[in-house]
Amino acid sequence: MAVKDSCPMQEFKDILQFNSYEASFHGKGIAMCVVEPKLSARNSYAGVFAAKDGNFELQFIFYGAGIKFGANRTGAPMILECSSFDPDSPDYSINRYLWNGKGFVFSRNVPQRN
Repeated sequence: MAVKDSCPMQEFKDILQFNSYEASFHGKGIAMCVVEPKLSARNSYAGVFAAKDGNFELQFIFYGAGIKFGANRTGAPMILECSSFDPDSPDYSINRYLWNGKGFVFSRNVPQRN
């Protein structure tokens, strides 16, 4: 029995957007890519990939209100992920991930108040 291709790549490309970001760590470039749905919503899934030397590796899959890229005080690339938006709860938090030279690792959770 032949298996039909039920996940054609073009169908994924039609509903996803790919956003790229660049950073530097100890003089070496790091490319980052976030894959997320084209449809906007308060909360959504996103895949975060990072590459040094051109080979992208999945860092984590995120569900929440958004992702921001930046650097910490020492210049290490940093990703901040905002928890999911819940109108019934005034509390939300931000998870911080830092680049350790090989990948992004969880650094800390920062509770936020509205």
